[in-house]
Amino acid sequence: MKINWLPLAAAVAFAAGSVSASAVDFNGYFRAGAQINADRGEVYCLGTGADGHKVGRLGDECDTYGEIALGQNVYDKAGSKFSIHTLLAYGTTEGNRDLQGNSWQGVGAAASNPWQGQRISFREVYAKYDTDGGYSIWSGKRFYRRKDIHIMDFYYLNNSGYGAGIEGINAGNGNLSFAVLKWSNSDNDKNQESEYNRNVYKLDARWDGINLGSVGALDASVIYAIPVISKQQKNASDNARANQSNSGALITLDLGSNFGSDIIVNNHAVAQWGSNGFAYVGAYKNHAGDNYTPDVDVNGVRLIDWGTLDWGSNFDLGYSFLWAHLHSGKNHDPKFAWFYPRSGWEYSIVLRPEYKWTEYTRTTLELGYSEMKKTGWVVDEKYGNPDVYKVTLAQQFTPGKGFWSRPAIRFYASYIGGDQFADSWAVGYKNKNHGNHGYQFTFGTQVEAWW
Repeated sequence: MKINWLPLAAAVAFAAGSVSASAVDFNGYFRAGAQINADRGEVYCLGTGADGHKVGRLGDECDTYGEIALGQNVYDKAGSKFSIHTLLAYGTTEGNRDLQGNSWQGVGAAASNPWQGQRISFREVYAKYDTDGGYSIWSGKRFYRRKDIHIMDFYYLNNSGYGAGIEGINAGNGNLSFAVLKWSNSDNDKNQESEYNRNVYKLDARWDGINLGSVGALDASVIYAIPVISKQQKNASDNARANQSNSGALITLDLGSNFGSDIIVNNHAVAQWGSNGFAYVGAYKNHAGDNYTPDVDVNGVRLIDWGTLDWGSNFDLGYSFLWAHLHSGKNHDPKFAWFYPRSGWEYSIVLRPEYKWTEYTRTTLELGYSEMKKTGWVVDEKYGNPDVYKVTLAQQFTPGKGFWSRPAIRFYASYIGGDQFADSWAVGYKNKNHGNHGYQFTFGTQVEAWW
């Protein structure tokens, strides 16, 4: 069959001419590495990308993870701009064991074999309309105005997902943003077709960049979650999660400050309070604002101070201090509780000092310590308040002296131990090659990059 290519070529040319000639916005992130247990056998990591790393992430990452983001301005005229944004993510199996075993890390359903299933996701697919009034309208799926402590891979505010919103409204002092995002979970994690899927809609209001003069700038946010539960779900006696329809709120105040001359400090002081399904901020729980658990009659408070310190051109320090307390009321039924059925506190301290030998080489030490109140159901009676600690020493190679300079090629030695790493701890060191014990010494290499 003879094909007339002229009409097709004309159509392609017309379509290309209707799109802005701006370059594609390409950015991303990845980390990957290999490690060995000095006692032989498997390597166990206390933290994960889902849980964060309460004693620091350096030398405690067992996974490979990457993100590729592509964006494009598709229209730009008279102060109005339309753009589209996508982000494709890939990760090896989420968990505490090192399951990276070969060069073929496939994508599929299986989760226990490095030759088989891994994870892949479109984590962002949204469009945005930047108006000539200075504010923007968006809809789709996106990472929504996240806040994190990098050295812990810990997102203390992360209301991401499917939704829509308006952001960047000039308020005179700072700007306002409003959004609605959806979260859902099935009553049976193995049956996503469950008739009792629990949908929660989160109303998100933010006032960012409030200028407080020499004190700094304040970001304030309120997220209010509304579970949308049917009468049938409420009446289902065999479904505890779907029965929980209590609303809850998450309030976050984040004060960013920059001060000093010889020693320059970039600091964030954060206070958070959450009720019911957001009460998990009272424990060391990652991604506050994302999940909305079925907990009721419970609230939590969390205080965080984190930042970086630059002392001349050769020394800097990343730091994080976190303290949290969760309070369970008398009506907080343990059978509905995801986290603590009783009140308890937890804190974490992480320090990452670095010395730069040259423009491209640095030595990094990461120290972490965390302790939580003994609750009786979390650990064996032989322990007091369970703790965990980590010491990691790394030699790094980076393009420049800045604390955030990447890519970073690392070679490290790391020691981790403590009650939370012991045999009776709920997430303890369960290594069939050793039996159970409460410490681990590892050597490894890793690359981390963003662009």
